[in-house]
Amino acid sequence: MENYVILEAKPIKDIRGKFYIPAYQRGYRWERTQVKTLLNDLYQCMEANGQEKDYCLQPVVVQKKGVQKKGELQYDLIDGQQRLTTIYILLRYVEQNFFKFVKPEFSFEYETRKKTQAFLDNMDPQLAQTNIDFFHIYQAYTTIKDWLEETFPDDTYSQSSALYKLCNYVKEKVKVIWYEVGAEADPIALFTRLNIGKIQLTNAELIRALFLSDTPNGMENRRKYEMAIQWDDIEKQLRDDDGAFWAFITRKRAEDYPTRIDILFDLMCHKQDAEKDPLFTFFKMEERLKHADRDSVWQEVINAFLQLKEWYKDNVCYHKIGYLIASGSNTMADLLDEARGKRKSEFKDRLDEMIAESITWSTNDKDSYWDLDYHKDYNRICRILLLFNVQSIISYCVRQRFPFNEYNNEKWSIEHIHAQNSEGLKTVELQMEWLQKHLPSLKAIHRDEPDNELVRAVEKAIDDGRFIRSDFEDFFRRVVNDLSDTTDTDYINTLPNLALLSCGHNTCLSNSTFDVKRNLIIKMDKSGEFIPYCTKMTFLKYYENSSDVQVHFWGQKDREAYLQAIQHVIAPYYDLIKFNA
Repeated sequence: MENYVILEAKPIKDIRGKFYIPAYQRGYRWERTQVKTLLNDLYQCMEANGQEKDYCLQPVVVQKKGVQKKGELQYDLIDGQQRLTTIYILLRYVEQNFFKFVKPEFSFEYETRKKTQAFLDNMDPQLAQTNIDFFHIYQAYTTIKDWLEETFPDDTYSQSSALYKLCNYVKEKVKVIWYEVGAEADPIALFTRLNIGKIQLTNAELIRALFLSDTPNGMENRRKYEMAIQWDDIEKQLRDDDGAFWAFITRKRAEDYPTRIDILFDLMCHKQDAEKDPLFTFFKMEERLKHADRDSVWQEVINAFLQLKEWYKDNVCYHKIGYLIASGSNTMADLLDEARGKRKSEFKDRLDEMIAESITWSTNDKDSYWDLDYHKDYNRICRILLLFNVQSIISYCVRQRFPFNEYNNEKWSIEHIHAQNSEGLKTVELQMEWLQKHLPSLKAIHRDEPDNELVRAVEKAIDDGRFIRSDFEDFFRRVVNDLSDTTDTDYINTLPNLALLSCGHNTCLSNSTFDVKRNLIIKMDKSGEFIPYCTKMTFLKYYENSSDVQVHFWGQKDREAYLQAIQHVIAPYYDLIKFNA
């Protein structure tokens, strides 16, 4: 057959036959906004111009496959699946809920998604969550329903009348640019070229076209079907587990990856964060597939995924690798490279070395290693405290995993366990709130002094509801001194007075003394908020001997016990550090 091209504007009513969706194409992915935009455009065009003006959709690119036994035409749908499927869902919605005579004259057949057409014809909400394609199809279906209720609230007749007009308009006046290519055209090359031009598909979806392109060999077709199933299973697993598996792999936001399997290809191609070419990964994989067997490259993808799953399920690897990723010390691509060719024991030894490297800095020496200052060594302290939390879960066999997904979703900072400055308390409202928070602690330590002068003065200031700045500074100094075991402030910005906490919690707790922070931490923990394990243990005074515990203060013995706990937990990595002579 000659390599012809047919190009025409074809009304929806004239689109007939069965459209074959090859394995290399993604499934239906339109979001609510895209469906609503199309409905609004159609309706506004119809209302503004009556039934006169045509509305032209973007091209539908097809290649005729032949004629079935019943005389039905069959096409390969190379491009336009999303638009054509949305029109189909609209017509099916109207047919099922309003007018039986409205029925699309075309249908779909999916090479690897065998049940999709059945779901299009019977959108069971119970099945909508079982498959990502079903989810988007059902979402489009409910979006049509919601759009009608928003456009014609509490008026079934208006909905019915509007839909009748809209369906006539869709069938008669809505047209697609019908682009039909001859049998000699290469559908894979055409599909890729079209979508690179529009940048509508993700790298992974374009790569899918490379892996699952058609072949005449029967065994190859079966292998292609296996690949499609494996592909969809990987995508599903990367979406499961409340984001925990994803957060273990990368610090990047899952929302930035509409196709999650993209992360695997990015890792395999060593895509850097600074890379500006949006199709970098696709072009890298295309080049690799030109020089390597498709099955062997796909096996690399499977092996990389299985390696990630193995590490994720191993509790020690999960925490050590999770720390390296979350701390920004290494990427998962680095770790996959490190593991290549190594025995498991060798790789685990290398993990320990990499962790030691993450908490090593060139100017250190053994005597001053722990002499860290909040202002000078902020990033180092962040890594040490994160490692302290993660390694504690391993060392103490805590029956929980460090939630890297929650950690990655927050901005983290260093919290002073006991604060002694009034920075940030600039307004009367903030000053009043500070006094109100500290009054219960004052009363607790002076419970044997019912007439304590400071307690009475703070109560009076709160009752009066006003004071001048100098009054508050005096209150602040006296209250902090009362709730501190010493007036010495040299320890304030050192490691034994610092803990890891999210920025949101830090804002709530800043400028507060230990006892106030302790009560707020306990309240947050009871309400289910994520408090890092060691931060919680610190404020519960887990590291002190019971004979030394004084609930209301963060004293010298507390600080010594806390630092010893950090040193003990981090010792396996500290011992690997090669200190300067």
